[in-house]
Amino acid sequence: MVDWFRRVGDIPGVEFDGSPDVDRSQLPGHDAVPELHDFELEGRKRESLWWPAPGGGGSASPVHHRAFSDWREVPTSRLLRNVYEGLELPGEPSDYHFLVQGCANELWGRRRQEPEVLDKVEQFCLFDLRLIEARPDAVSDEFSDEPRFYRVLAFAILINIYQREGFLHEALDVAERAARFGQENEAQDRLLERIAAVEAEYAD
Repeated sequence: MVDWFRRVGDIPGVEFDGSPDVDRSQLPGHDAVPELHDFELEGRKRESLWWPAPGGGGSASPVHHRAFSDWREVPTSRLLRNVYEGLELPGEPSDYHFLVQGCANELWGRRRQEPEVLDKVEQFCLFDLRLIEARPDAVSDEFSDEPRFYRVLAFAILINIYQREGFLHEALDVAERAARFGQENEAQDRLLERIAAVEAEYAD
């Protein structure tokens, strides 16, 4: 069964109080309701959602359109606004993941010119982790017979942030969470060695 939600805060296990200064009722697509379609792929029955839209419709939800737009030349304030609005729109768990991940990654690239964005980077990355832990299907290949997860940028970004700040146990916690998705195993080993070395130094 393909799941969709009216807003990210409706996903069980994902706490979201709302977006600042966003009136959901004024957003295009806020009332979109998809149709469930069945199809066959390699002899197996599959399901997909068809989303209505002006001039037609398709497989992309209102959130999907925002998640995969090009925001590289957009001011940070507008980039953030896009995410806050997108989280209030109907979509699938993967749509919300790619929306948040794309914003966090773009902000991460701006950190030297705009160091004040680092707080938002951490905030969005932590939110993305809570989202994918509540809904692992948001980052899994639905057509694979074996569990296979897409790369989650939030893991590497958070580990980088925490290591630079000297928060090794926080970085290790992220690495351990990443291991459940088959990622950052080398980082976990490296952090364990580094923590052991620090503890040994203090013990001496």
